[in-house]
Amino acid sequence: MKGIIIGGGIIGLSIARELNKLGYEITILEKNLLGRGASWAAGGMLAPQAEGLTGNFLNFAVESREMYKDFVKQLEKETGNEVSYYECGIVCPAFSEKEMENLSKRVDYYKELGLESKILTRQEILDMGIKISSFVIGGAFFPQDKQVDNRKLVISLVKYVKNSNITVKEFTEVKFIEADNGIFQRVITNNGAFEADFCILAAGAWSGEIEPIKVFPVKGQMLSFKTKTKNEISKILYSSRAYIIPRKDSNLVVVGATQENVFFKEGNTVSGIFSLLKGLLETLPSTKDYEITETWYGFRPATPDGLPILGKSEIKNLYYATGHFRNGILLAPITAKLITQLIHKGEESRYLKMFDFSRFYIKEE
Repeated sequence: MKGIIIGGGIIGLSIARELNKLGYEITILEKNLLGRGASWAAGGMLAPQAEGLTGNFLNFAVESREMYKDFVKQLEKETGNEVSYYECGIVCPAFSEKEMENLSKRVDYYKELGLESKILTRQEILDMGIKISSFVIGGAFFPQDKQVDNRKLVISLVKYVKNSNITVKEFTEVKFIEADNGIFQRVITNNGAFEADFCILAAGAWSGEIEPIKVFPVKGQMLSFKTKTKNEISKILYSSRAYIIPRKDSNLVVVGATQENVFFKEGNTVSGIFSLLKGLLETLPSTKDYEITETWYGFRPATPDGLPILGKSEIKNLYYATGHFRNGILLAPITAKLITQLIHKGEESRYLKMFDFSRFYIKEE
């Protein structure tokens, strides 16, 4: 059976890998280079608790987080590439009594659900070897949150795809999707038409440009710097001012991220980078003389309620796997699993029903 995946980011690549293992003949259509969009620009945090997720979306995200160890182990075995999966835990610093109060409520909520969480005093953060500023009065620790080096992960997925019998068409921009009598037929691109038995729209922030679904871009700017020694910063620090992500066995640290509703406006800006540096120095003033190694930006695929759009569309055999907003890296394993089960076995999980595209439309009686 033939399938087309529109979008070669981490979601599209992960789904392609799962379907390929089941013997499907897959073609990936990517408008630029595989994996060089939001997946490349991300921070790689696997952080449902540090993000403060709640309810069903928390359950969904935690399930995916717990899939990650095996997901990475299998991919490393398949490709021979190490992807720097790092169970480092995340500290959320608090800069005010109000922030401490909110973190305390969050810790209590997660503890009731059986998720490890802990309130930290200022001294306890210092005792972890983290040289926090005088602005930080305390915080919370979420030991089950982790990270992966998203760029290494993307490189590994691309290697898997290119070493398999998956067809890759880069620099192939989708113009529109054609259906006949409500059934998917083909995809029309700048490089001709592609026919298949089914199609998955996984084009990230560009999904709403291809299909009339409520996905739009939210720009994020980021930067990285080098510490003087490896593992100088022992934990991810995630706060309202910046998130600071030390890479495993490295002196590279990633800092993010702005959140800008500027459509697809390209480029880093003075104000964007300034806000990241300000947040960094207000958290870790000892980094002030360190070398900035890179600045970059990407476009997150947002939706009106901040939740993904997954599963069936109005067109038979056209499926959605998009709108992951800040959590595309985290949600790749579970998204790939559920979309694959839907196509291969017709299994529609409760999550697919929850994240169905139709939630944004008023149903006529």
